[in-house]
Amino acid sequence: MMQKREKILAAIFGTAIIVWLGMPMAYRTFIEPVESRNNQLKVLNQQIDQKEQKELELLRSARQLGAWVAHSLPPDEHDAQRLYQEWLNDLAELSGISNLKLTPGRRIREGKTYIAVQVSLEGTATYEQLCHFLLHFYQTDLLQNIIELDLDSTGTGKADRLEVKLTAEGLALTKAKPREQLFPRAKLASTLNFDDTKIKAQGAIDFPQQTPFRIRIDQEFLTVSEIAGDTWTVIRGANLSVPARYEAGTPFELAPLNQFSEGSTKLQQPLTQDAPLLKVLSAKYFPRGQSFLIKIDNEILNVTSQSTNEWTVQRGVLETKAAAHQKGASVEQAPQYLQALFDYGLVAPVSPFAKPVPDKVYKLEMTDISKQTIVRGNALDFTVPLAGVNPSADAPVLTVKTELPGLVAQAGKLKWTPASEQKAGTYPVTVTAAQGEQSVEKTFQIELLEKNTPPKIEVATSVTAYQTRPLSLFVKATDADLPPQKLKFELGAGAPVGVTINSDTGELNWTPAVATELKDYPITVSVSDSGTPPVSTSQQINVKVALDDAFFTFLTGSIEIDGKKVAWLRNRATNQKREVRVGDMIDVSEIRAVIKTITDKHLILEIDGKPWILSLGENFRTMRNLASPAVLN
Repeated sequence: MMQKREKILAAIFGTAIIVWLGMPMAYRTFIEPVESRNNQLKVLNQQIDQKEQKELELLRSARQLGAWVAHSLPPDEHDAQRLYQEWLNDLAELSGISNLKLTPGRRIREGKTYIAVQVSLEGTATYEQLCHFLLHFYQTDLLQNIIELDLDSTGTGKADRLEVKLTAEGLALTKAKPREQLFPRAKLASTLNFDDTKIKAQGAIDFPQQTPFRIRIDQEFLTVSEIAGDTWTVIRGANLSVPARYEAGTPFELAPLNQFSEGSTKLQQPLTQDAPLLKVLSAKYFPRGQSFLIKIDNEILNVTSQSTNEWTVQRGVLETKAAAHQKGASVEQAPQYLQALFDYGLVAPVSPFAKPVPDKVYKLEMTDISKQTIVRGNALDFTVPLAGVNPSADAPVLTVKTELPGLVAQAGKLKWTPASEQKAGTYPVTVTAAQGEQSVEKTFQIELLEKNTPPKIEVATSVTAYQTRPLSLFVKATDADLPPQKLKFELGAGAPVGVTINSDTGELNWTPAVATELKDYPITVSVSDSGTPPVSTSQQINVKVALDDAFFTFLTGSIEIDGKKVAWLRNRATNQKREVRVGDMIDVSEIRAVIKTITDKHLILEIDGKPWILSLGENFRTMRNLASPAVLN
């Protein structure tokens, strides 16, 4: 048994020695040539990849150069500089830059590829106007850039003007199409009012047929949203410009937006609606070391920082909404005109030349509250007068202390509807307002009054006045409210000239002139009380102006007929004659008298129980009171 086991171990050991000694020879003979071939193949594949990448770069550069040709200045360097200077002048005027001075600069030729033409611009502008200029400049689809910008501030206020000096440089590619205009031009076929949204275009051959695109008429930008033959639908006042009115024949030009966008990749993983981080397959051709905009589906995002293929983003900018996106969704760099608009929104609101405004300190205050008067049947709806309210904090909280049931503080107001059983009177109210750690308090009064009733007028609605004779009429008025209120009398509109009324007593006076027309005159009298609120009542009095018969009626004689005396009275104005006897009652103007005695030279009359005497040849205005020497006037 031992000999058999030893033979087996010896055979295994011998085989191991042979394998160990033969391995190097087998590696050199079989394995090493295969690995060498694999390495050579790998190197060849890398060289092929590099050559293919170079070819792709060349193709990409060729495509990019072809695109640049379409956005180049005209190839002739003189035309390019002239047209570029005219366009910059229009853009500066449109933006509000004043005291303009534009000067042609250098023309730099780079072989047979392009010529760089420069234009210097000087002027004065506010910071806002300068930002408008830069927005329009960088949104325009031209191969251009501002290579030098010098600003000198004249003050520290936001509206203070800046002294602006800049140099703009545009490229004129030698392969660009020669042209006499920088951008295509056409004319308005009809008048365009400031609020019109459709224009008639004439000669718009070289304009785009696909919408939307932008045009410029004088100092206004318009967005063309729809084309129907020569009728274009437009959105007025684009790019912060102001709509205006333009006559037929006014020229307009294409104002192309810079659509340049270089970077393109895909999402490496799904992106939720609120995620601040995203991963992309490749960051090649995207900007580095700066923020930039990207577009995923209908959302625009602002990339604020990068770490290889992981980006930190600001979601839903430029009025787009944040949304979820699937893995593999296309990620495109946003067009340059959108990037310019976004950058404008960042830099325009705050001028670096303006003195910073210190943080505002809010001190909560409540102004004094006057007595609030409420008439029964009405409600209190009073805004508490607060100042120094911090708009970024929660609204002030109001509390109220009072014995009035139902008085509440709500949304910055005090509201109260008096109950029917609530007694009239004056009630104190304390209101407190608190915001954060600040609180203020004021006490005022609420007065509840019974409903005020209008006064009543007592006066004749029709009276007679005589030319040259004073009319005196008392207008009486009563008021049932308690405590008693003061009444005030006034004349309404349209009262005849010369009519007056005593505001306290209500005495109405008027002496119609001799030239006053004989007719009816409506006179409106109003009476108002001193209640809260005051109420008034009006009454119309019809005043008839008549001839003064008492002035024109004379005693002309007397005779005796059948033993009885008869007196003759004659109205010299109307030439009317009247015979009177003892016991007759006569009315002359406002005089009502009874004939008591007739003599050859006198009439004795009784007026209101008193004797009066009218002498021969006298009129009724010259009668004398037998009890007094006074004349009846």
